[in-house]
Amino acid sequence: MKKILLFIFLLSLVFAQGKKPNWVEKRPNTSAFYHGIGVVPKSGTTQEYLQRSKDAALNDIAQQITVSIDASQISKLSEKLDEFKEEYQSAVQTSTKADLEGVEPVDTWESDDQYWVYFRLDIAEYKKRQAEKLRKATALSLDFFTKAKTFEKANNIGDALQSYIQALAAVEKFLGETLEVQFNDTKIFLGNEIFTSLQSILNQIELKAKNPKVDAQVGKPLRQPLEVVVNNASTAVPIQNFPMKFTFIRGSGDIIPSARTDKNGTALTQIAKVIAADKLQLIKADADPAALLGQSTSPVLEMLIKGLTLPSTRFTLNVVSLSIVFETDEMLMGTKLVIPRIEPMLKNTLSSQGFSFVDDASKANIMISVKSNGRDGGEYSGMYTVYVDANISVVDLNSGEEVYKTSFNNVKGISINYDKAGMKAYDEIGVSLQKTVIPKILEQIKK
Repeated sequence: MKKILLFIFLLSLVFAQGKKPNWVEKRPNTSAFYHGIGVVPKSGTTQEYLQRSKDAALNDIAQQITVSIDASQISKLSEKLDEFKEEYQSAVQTSTKADLEGVEPVDTWESDDQYWVYFRLDIAEYKKRQAEKLRKATALSLDFFTKAKTFEKANNIGDALQSYIQALAAVEKFLGETLEVQFNDTKIFLGNEIFTSLQSILNQIELKAKNPKVDAQVGKPLRQPLEVVVNNASTAVPIQNFPMKFTFIRGSGDIIPSARTDKNGTALTQIAKVIAADKLQLIKADADPAALLGQSTSPVLEMLIKGLTLPSTRFTLNVVSLSIVFETDEMLMGTKLVIPRIEPMLKNTLSSQGFSFVDDASKANIMISVKSNGRDGGEYSGMYTVYVDANISVVDLNSGEEVYKTSFNNVKGISINYDKAGMKAYDEIGVSLQKTVIPKILEQIKK
C-alpha cells in the first residue's frame, strides 16, 4: 500500500494541475478492465486525501464486481435471508474491496480543491484468481460439510453445528454462485445444502429457561444467575460447549452478554445491575452460532446467520423500584416551612424514574436527608434579601454508607418581603437540583 501511495504522490507531482485528462472528463469504458476513479476534496494532510482517493477508487471497482451477485440465488438459500440481501451485498462489497489483488494505479490529476486518482483491474486476471479462490473455498467447505454430516449421524449436535458453520464461512463470499459439487455420488448445490442442514440442526436444539420469572430491583444486581438448559430436542441429551447470547429486549441492565453450556448443557449469565425502571423487563437468550468461529467471524457471515431461525427462550424480570424515605428540615428565618421546597422537587424527578416513597425508614432502601435554612440578608430601599444554606445527604440503608452529599451556601433571593425572597432563593437551589444534583443522586443510587 505504501508503494501505491508513493506512486500516486509522484504522479501528482508530475501532473499536478496540468491539463485535465480525458478520464476525468469522460469515464473510461473498455471491456478488458474494471475502472476505478476516486475524487476527494483536498482537505487534511496530503497523506490523508491520497488515502481517501485510493479508497474511493477501490470502492468503485468493488461495486462493479459485486453488482453481478445473483440476488435470486441468495433468496433460494433462505426466504428470511431475502430480507437482508442488500446488506449481504454491501458486506461482500466491503470484503471484496479489502481483498482486491492486481489493481494497478494509472493516473492522477488535481485541481485547486480536488484530488483525482485512476486505478484499473484486469478483468481476465481477476476472474482467473477468483476461479482459483472459488475452487479452494468449495473444496474446504465440502470437507467441513462432510464432517458435519458424520457428526450429525452420530447425534453429535454441537460438533455438527460447528462444522456446518465452518462450511458456510468457507464459501461466504461465493453464495451468489450455484456451487454445484459431487457429494456421495450425488450432485448437490452446496450453499443450499449447508443452509438447509444448518436450519435443520438448529431446529433440533431446545432451549429452556430454568428460572423464567425472576424478581429484581432497580439499581441492584440480580441475586441469582439466569440459567438456560440446552438439549437435543429429540433425545433430551444435553449439548455441551454451546454458545449463547443474552440481551435485554425490554428494559436495560448490565448483563454478561455471552456464555457457553457446561457438561450438563447449562449456560448462565449474571446481571450486575438493573438500570431501567420498567416494572416488567424481558431478556432474550439466543443460540449464537457465529461464536463457534471465535474472533474470526466476519461481517458477511454475521449477515448470513440473520437468515437462520435460531432457537431462543426468554426471562421475565419483575422489577421492584427502590424505596426512599425522606428526612427533611427546611426552614426560613428559623421557622419550619409549612410546605417544603426541596423535597417535592426531588420526589417529582425520582418518581418519574420509578422510585417509590415510604414513611418508615425500616422499609426503605435509601434515605435522603435535607437540611436547609434561610437567613436575613438585610433590607435596602424596600427590597429584602435572604441567603439560604442547604445540605443534602443520600444514605444506602442496606449498607449504612453515605453514597452522596452536597451543599449550597449563600444562595441569594431578593424580593418585596422576606418570605418571597426566601422562596426565590429556594427556587435558585431548585434549578441546580435539576441540572446537577439529581443526575448525580440517580447515578449513585443506581450503582
